[in-house]
Amino acid sequence: AVHTRVLASSLGDDALLTARECPAWSEVVLDRERAAELPSAAAVAHGCSVVQVHALASASECRSLCAAASAAAKRVRRADCLIGLVRAPIVDLFDSQSDIDACEALLQRCVRFVQAQLPSLAKALFGEVSFETVLRNSDLVFSPGEPALNVYTQGGCFTPHEDEQSLTCLLNLSDAGSYDGGGTAFWSSKEGLAVATPPSVVLRTPAGTALLFGGTVTHAGQPIRRGERCVLVASFSTAGHDCFVPHGEALLDASEPRTEECSLDALCAALAL
Repeated sequence: AVHTRVLASSLGDDALLTARECPAWSEVVLDRERAAELPSAAAVAHGCSVVQVHALASASECRSLCAAASAAAKRVRRADCLIGLVRAPIVDLFDSQSDIDACEALLQRCVRFVQAQLPSLAKALFGEVSFETVLRNSDLVFSPGEPALNVYTQGGCFTPHEDEQSLTCLLNLSDAGSYDGGGTAFWSSKEGLAVATPPSVVLRTPAGTALLFGGTVTHAGQPIRRGERCVLVASFSTAGHDCFVPHGEALLDASEPRTEECSLDALCAALAL
């Protein structure tokens, strides 16, 4: 798959990247100085970069899960008198096993992407763990309440935080036109959790695009002004293993190619858009 490294500073404050504007996957660099000497796998593991996997889920998969999540969230809002954000574990939110199985398939797809495109990252984070299943994998631990669906409506947001797991997968299921605002904000390690510090970048990805990043990355769900946004989220590590310590020396493997940095304008020019 084609891979391009893009500097967050070149994307502006509110980056809406479509499949036409980007290659099969791209790496958004949050910390240019730290990432400069690192291959992509190490940059992601150390919280210097965010990987965007374009079209991980199909349009039909996104529509089906969005419809199911929206209906389930409405029931939760009525029962619990909630507004803004409904967040619930997949296994609790969905009544249909087919919807749970669809989420399982998408999470497995995320893992297979990492194994295929960033093999040293997969080995460093998860060692020899088998991923025949993600949801029912006894070798993994998840952030509380995950894997989950976050369903945002007007005013809904998620405050800046760090997941403190080996890897986080955020998969946007909603079309950009179905909501205003939103997106995921990211801060570089220099900016951290300073409340007054603007994020390095806000990524508003198309439906079906996944964001993958390490547990030290500060991020937030931006407020929704109109409509509804559904996001599948899973943050996980190997059970019984310090998520910030690589398995063996996997990340020292220099066999994965380094990539040249470029601005978004240069990327578009290279793709003759």
